[in-house]
This record gives sequence, structure tokens and C-alpha cells, in this order.
Amino acid sequence: MTEHFDDNSDLEHDKSKSQVKKELLELTALGERLSKLSKQHWLDLPISNTLKHALNEVSKINHHTGLKRHIKYIGKLLRNEDVEAIEQQLILDNQQHTLEVQREKLCEHWRNRLLAEGDAATFELLQITSNLDRQQLRQLVRNASKEQQLNKPPKYQRELYRYLRDNAEFHDNHN
Repeated sequence: MTEHFDDNSDLEHDKSKSQVKKELLELTALGERLSKLSKQHWLDLPISNTLKHALNEVSKINHHTGLKRHIKYIGKLLRNEDVEAIEQQLILDNQQHTLEVQREKLCEHWRNRLLAEGDAATFELLQITSNLDRQQLRQLVRNASKEQQLNKPPKYQRELYRYLRDNAEFHDNHN
């Protein structure tokens, strides 16, 4: 009966080993993801200074084998980190990035509409953004339109985009 019990514990031990290996591979993959982020990005993550130092060293390694070994080391360091908190922060950062990209595209869209449609688009934009200065917006649109007609470099077009990006608080007033 004891032998039979030992056989079962070996099976549990094997399963445990494979589970540990799977987790180590996941941590190594997370370490590789972290190593590809910009320094500013991982400085804001909830990670230890030891891990930050290890991530900082990645940029100094230019040998493929050494880099692979260092990524495994980062994976090993991640065993002592709050991986769930790190992953949650990465998800949050990714969502924030997606929102920023959408906002930039919305500003580009409105700049293009303002240049193409003039006062009609200006009036519509002012209806959905309550915080823009009507006079300043119209002046920027006029300058950018004139610049576009004269085939000049897009100085005012960029200025119009920046004004929208920095000031427009888009509210969805559509049905």
C-alpha cells in the first residue's frame, strides 16, 4: 500500500514540476515583454529596484546568448514580484495608450474637417466641445486654410492640431 502511495506522490511531483516550468516560462515571457518597454514605462511599474536595475542592463547587452540568459534572470527575479499587479498596470497602460491614439485620430479628423468644410464644421465642433475659444479656433482655421491654398509648409495646420489636442474636451452629444 505504501508503494502505491509513493507512485501517486511521484505523479503529483511531476505535475508540480511541469506547472513550475510553465510558470517560469510565463515569467520569462513577461520579463522579455518588460525588457522591450521604454525605461520611462517600466519606471512607473510596481517593481523592485533590483528588477529595474536588471531591466536597465538589457540595453547594454548586445550578444544574443547573453541577452537570452539575462531575460531568464529577469524571469527569475519576477518570482519575487507581484506579477498580477505588474500585468494589471501593463493592461491599464495599454488601454491608456489606445485612448490616446483614438484621441489623436479624432483631433486629426476634426482638423481635416475644419480645413475642408470651414464654418459648418467649426460650428459643429463648437457644439460638441464646450471649452474651445470660438474666435481663436476660427483664426487658426483661417490661417491653416490660407496656408493650404498657397501650398506653404503646414505650420498653422500643425498649430490647429495642437490646439485641438491640448484643449478640446470631446463630449458625445450625438444620439
